[in-house]
Amino acid sequence: MNRVKEVERINRREVETQLASNTRGDAGSWDVSKSWHATYSDSAYVYVGGLPYELSEGDVATVMAQWGDIVDVNMPRDKGTGKPKGFAFICYEDQRSTVLAVDNFNGAKLLGRTVRCDHCRDFREEQAKDPDAIPDHVARKLSEKELEQRKREIVERNAELKAHAAEKEQRFAEARGTATTAGEREEAAVRASLLGDKERAANAKRRSHIEEVLSRRKAGAQAELALEARARAHARTHAHAARARARTHAHAHARTHARTRTHAHAQPRSTSPSGAEEGGVGGAQAAARRGRGCGTQGPRRRQTLGPRALCAAAAAATAQGGRRGRGGGRRRRQRGSLRQDDERWRRRAQEEAQEGARRGALQAGAAG
Repeated sequence: MNRVKEVERINRREVETQLASNTRGDAGSWDVSKSWHATYSDSAYVYVGGLPYELSEGDVATVMAQWGDIVDVNMPRDKGTGKPKGFAFICYEDQRSTVLAVDNFNGAKLLGRTVRCDHCRDFREEQAKDPDAIPDHVARKLSEKELEQRKREIVERNAELKAHAAEKEQRFAEARGTATTAGEREEAAVRASLLGDKERAANAKRRSHIEEVLSRRKAGAQAELALEARARAHARTHAHAARARARTHAHAHARTHARTRTHAHAQPRSTSPSGAEEGGVGGAQAAARRGRGCGTQGPRRRQTLGPRALCAAAAAATAQGGRRGRGGGRRRRQRGSLRQDDERWRRRAQEEAQEGARRGALQAGAAG
């Protein structure tokens, strides 16, 4: 009773504080965030005490549903007699319904008894425990016989909690008008089992289809990789063969070019296109220094010629000057022709290598 009056006093003082007029005579406004109810904004449970003992869970849910939709009713009962202990924990779907229930139902009369209604900050309903998950520090202090007894007690308590939850759910459903009979529950269980079997079969079929598609894709990818590897191998083989043929042609052409250059250098050369006009004496002396021309043969060493020999050498150089100039132009034309031949051989080798690679790729595709 004292707790009921305390809640009423807190509510009355809060109303006077928040709705009091200011100095200008304006009435205040109600702000829930500044109310003492905001302290319990994270809990949707309320405690209801002083209930008549003849009320069941459905009766309590019917009375408390006027403040909001109820999602859970936990009414403890005596283990020996099974009668209610006169209090319950109510959980609303909307937390704001707890404010209405506390403000309006606290101190109300129900079947001649004064009901106490207050917020419940930390409500945790007893949950089922695992008998094999006894902490080590507890198990070490127990003998094997005591440990087995503790496990049996946990199993029995789990069965009681399960039965209590089923009973509470049934009473709650009866109060809401959604209760089902045993036949309907059995039919629902059979339907759920059939649906579960169909779902498992569909999942198995879906998994097999996915595995089949993945295997086909994997096989296709492996075949493509093998085809690409064969194509690259054929291309490398033809490229090596083409490069070998190109090297063979290049070596042969180089030997031919070397013989041609040797034959061209073996012919007499003039010092310049205008060698005939530079004077016979200078040309004769140069020929004498080279150790050839003017009828002189022998090792390449410096020789001293007389006046008559120098005159003869100058006359010979003057007579051959025109032919030597024409010979220089012919050698330039020969070198240009050789360069053109080199370019033609190089282009031909490249074309053969490309053609070999293309044929190898086509053969590999046809084989795959």
